[in-house]
Amino acid sequence: MKKTIFTTTLILCSMLIASCGDGNTASQQNQVNQAKTATITPVNSESISANKEKIDNIEASKKTSNSTSNEKTPIKNNKTNEVPNDKPTLGTIKEMQNGDLKCYVTVLDENGKLHEGVGATFDVCEPEKYVNKKVRMYYQIENVSDCQSSEPCGKTIKEWLISKIEIRD
Repeated sequence: MKKTIFTTTLILCSMLIASCGDGNTASQQNQVNQAKTATITPVNSESISANKEKIDNIEASKKTSNSTSNEKTPIKNNKTNEVPNDKPTLGTIKEMQNGDLKCYVTVLDENGKLHEGVGATFDVCEPEKYVNKKVRMYYQIENVSDCQSSEPCGKTIKEWLISKIEIRD
């Protein structure tokens, strides 16, 4: 009889310690994260590393798919360093505004298409000099802070920014 009570008490205490040890409540443990559900039952260390590699690959592919839907267009494998077609090189600057992370330019290109939010370096952001003038814009790949504000967060992305502007007659 004493053995049964001792064994039952030991089991209950073990369950209590195990349930409190990870800091999750019962409702948190019961929640199912549909995006990350997987059952892994490794047999040896090789299968553990193989499963970890698969999970890392899945997470990396999720990150790249999320970054492509972002309104920022980070530079990927542009080996020729050619300016993307969606960036106007000739046009009339309608507005320039200094932002937290870069200068934002609105340009009316030669075809009459309005390009809003074109990025520019702070060095060329001179509205009094360029607004309502026909210009030629030159672009360079620049590191831009990938933070929500001007506060440093240590993350940057590469973007094509207007680095030089020439007024055309």
